[in-house]
Amino acid sequence: MAVPGPERPPVDENSDSAETLDDTFALRERLSRAWRAVFDNAVEAGSPPAAVVETMTAVAHARFAELFGTAAAASYLALLAEQMRDVDHDEAESLIRGEAPGPAPFDEAMMAMDPTWIDRDPA
Repeated sequence: MAVPGPERPPVDENSDSAETLDDTFALRERLSRAWRAVFDNAVEAGSPPAAVVETMTAVAHARFAELFGTAAAASYLALLAEQMRDVDHDEAESLIRGEAPGPAPFDEAMMAMDPTWIDRDPA
């Protein structure tokens, strides 16, 4: 299950990151699974899950800032925070109405991918 993110901030058409971007649902799905596989492998190797998540988030955010600029990175974090507040609010309303909680963002039954998949030629 891909984790949808907020819409990306506009990209400077003169920057390197504005090159043709193959941004499809299938690509996002593969990338989500690859990140999950890296997470699972790090935890299985003995790293604390919270440390893995914090490190992956910090690295991703730093790279985002390099690609899109610090203002865009800050805006992106604000959008993510807003989405999380909306989810929390919706979940609280569901619980108040006595409804069962929704599914977790990642299904534990999801098959992990080989973390080196991104290095292989898909052809």
